[in-house]
Amino acid sequence: MADIERPSRDGLIDFIVPVQVAIYVICVLLRYVGYSPTALFATLVATGFALFYRQVKSAYLNNSLNYIIGSQGTLNWDGQVVFITGGSNGLGKALVKDLLLMRPKRIINVDIADNDITHDTLQTIKCDITNSEQLQRVCGEVIKEHGTPNIVVLNAGAFDAKSLTESTTADFRNTLDVNFTSHLEILNAFLPGFIERNRGHIVSIGSILGELHAAHAATYCATKAAVISLFQCLRVDLKHLHKAPDVKTTLVFPGLIETRLFGNVKYSQSSRLPAWISDAVMPSVNPTNLAQRIVGDLNMRRTGDIRSPYFVHLASWYNHLPPFVMNALEYVGISFMLNNTKES
Repeated sequence: MADIERPSRDGLIDFIVPVQVAIYVICVLLRYVGYSPTALFATLVATGFALFYRQVKSAYLNNSLNYIIGSQGTLNWDGQVVFITGGSNGLGKALVKDLLLMRPKRIINVDIADNDITHDTLQTIKCDITNSEQLQRVCGEVIKEHGTPNIVVLNAGAFDAKSLTESTTADFRNTLDVNFTSHLEILNAFLPGFIERNRGHIVSIGSILGELHAAHAATYCATKAAVISLFQCLRVDLKHLHKAPDVKTTLVFPGLIETRLFGNVKYSQSSRLPAWISDAVMPSVNPTNLAQRIVGDLNMRRTGDIRSPYFVHLASWYNHLPPFVMNALEYVGISFMLNNTKES
């Protein structure tokens, strides 16, 4: 693991503040030399306000003005117990590697797959999380041995690139149990402990396909939409119902991640655009980079959303575009239709 970089506090926050300062300095200089407002000037001002809005939103969600200037403290990892599902492959494996660098007391990886990472801090428990009895038993054993974990990462996921006519009830039930029902089981087991001590961090791996709608991904989209809705309700419950604002939550909205889960599934590409343009407009996500951002949020104890890559930030606007704009984007090859190119 020597080739893994130690996660930073938060690369985006470290980047935002100096960029804002640079933007405002440039705007003042442009006005000082008599530069009249133009599209460039307006773009700079809008960018500055957009960055500032992100910081204000983070400060509101975390009840601390320190999040505006990035001066909040970091987590003391000594004694921290981390519970993660699906930590043997893909994004989960990248998270485990980065979490080990933070030197917590214990990392508990719950996965049905074999784990090839060996470390004194890491404990892997074989469990089929679609089996409610198994999962509840594992959670109970964890509480008995370690108490309620300090950090819970709901990472395990299932994906089946099929159309609605190809999907069976069994396919949907399996995807639902992995992507959503397991979240409910784990939250029901650990939330009372989180609320009682008003401390901890819960991370859920959602998806951009929980906000958008893609062909060949009906069951996946539906379950990820449920996860997003559940997590937003969890935030409201913690803040207003349980009065536990210091229980932090991170909801992750990735695009297609370069992992075994998605195999050779790609965004549909049109012959009207070169492949390199389609890949640049809608790139996939590197799991190592995404894991570092997630651990960065854990290290800063910050409630918020993580969206990656860049086009995911525009997702909430996509469904509000006029139909003719959507049709034009799809015509040139920018769409959310998925192609499964796996060999049968």
